[in-house]
Amino acid sequence: MSGPSQRNEQLDGLRGYAALIVLFFHAILGADPDLVSRVLYRNFSQINGSSDWLSKIGLTLMNGQTAVVLFFIMSGAVLFESLMRDSSPTPLSIRNFFIRRFFRIYPVLFVCLVACWLVFNASGTPRTLDNLLLNLGLLEYPVNGATWTLGVEAWGAVLLALGFLAFKRFKEAGLIVVALIFACLYLPPLKGYLVQFRMFIYCFALGALIPTPLGRAVISRIPTWSWPIFLIGTIFARHTIQETIAVFLVGLIYYRKAGAFGDFLAKPISVFLGTISYSLYLWNVLFLEIINHQLHQLSGLPHPLVAGLISGLVITAFTVPVAYLSVNYIELPFIGVGRLLTSRKKTMQATFSPQQSGT
Repeated sequence: MSGPSQRNEQLDGLRGYAALIVLFFHAILGADPDLVSRVLYRNFSQINGSSDWLSKIGLTLMNGQTAVVLFFIMSGAVLFESLMRDSSPTPLSIRNFFIRRFFRIYPVLFVCLVACWLVFNASGTPRTLDNLLLNLGLLEYPVNGATWTLGVEAWGAVLLALGFLAFKRFKEAGLIVVALIFACLYLPPLKGYLVQFRMFIYCFALGALIPTPLGRAVISRIPTWSWPIFLIGTIFARHTIQETIAVFLVGLIYYRKAGAFGDFLAKPISVFLGTISYSLYLWNVLFLEIINHQLHQLSGLPHPLVAGLISGLVITAFTVPVAYLSVNYIELPFIGVGRLLTSRKKTMQATFSPQQSGT
């Protein structure tokens, strides 16, 4: 069983479709916000009427919360793999990890938030300057609600960095202990702090285990033909053991053992969506907000699932070109800046190390 020694296009494809699911999920809810209380958080047995049943099916198959679980598990796996490439971690190497994460995430976030703030204020859905500053600090998310996941990602990176240091000394047991310590955020004295991150500690910890020898050993024993079972379980097992099932699905894809599903995720269109997935995830909110504002001015809308699918297609059509430009002119240049800064630090560390200078 081969690991992802080079870029895993199957993971790219999964990331791209997860971003699309979030887009359509929000578009459906935007068509009828009452679906949140009336349908989204109710079991099928609590749903009344064929119309809400249809909405429930659509929101289950295109569930943004499920997509977020997959995002965080993939982040755990990919980021921990990048940390594992460092055979002798130092404070400088950990700092380099955070520098690269900052330049990977924040520049496009900054540009997107400022653009959203300007457009929303010009189009009749104003936000204050305080709203913008709070969102830029990832303290609150009144300008672009989807950016709450980036606050979770920031704390997830802290968990992964500390877990990696423990892993280098105590192997998988060290990583598990660090995850358990973070799980103490659920204790009553800490109630109310890092609420969103607390919900996804399990995702980052399980994802981090995937590239470890333990993760490889477990996934190697899972047959390729089982991917449909884990896919169906990931979709329908929400609020139960979804994260546990999803980590096996991501693990199969990580080690390229997902059979026909992996082949589908590696197709060029899937990989393209994965390449622009981060910008697609951020920028779609700009068009979502504008279209939802216009929808709510209309009367006689079709079924919210139909209206959501139509608006989702329109939002996708507008967002994909913007996301493509965002990748090429914001994401990639600043990723290069992060790599340049950290490679210089590595060079300086090697040049002036005590062993080489003789001091």
